[in-house]
Amino acid sequence: MNETHEPEMPLPGWPGSHADSELTGPDEDECIVVTVHGVRHYLHAATARELQVSLEKTLVEYNAVCDNAGAPRV
Repeated sequence: MNETHEPEMPLPGWPGSHADSELTGPDEDECIVVTVHGVRHYLHAATARELQVSLEKTLVEYNAVCDNAGAPRV
């Protein structure tokens, strides 16, 4: 499995330069392309939806940790 991490310095054009999504063209098998740190991931809509559900769950957990620590939420 490949692994990436946040760049030490924010890329110009944050947040779009760090994470973005768009529909693919009609000639491609996948429906959505998600780009993270310049790496394009072509996903079917169902996979993108599961990613959304997983991220939302993780962000809710993260915000609970922030609340307990008195830190800002995202």
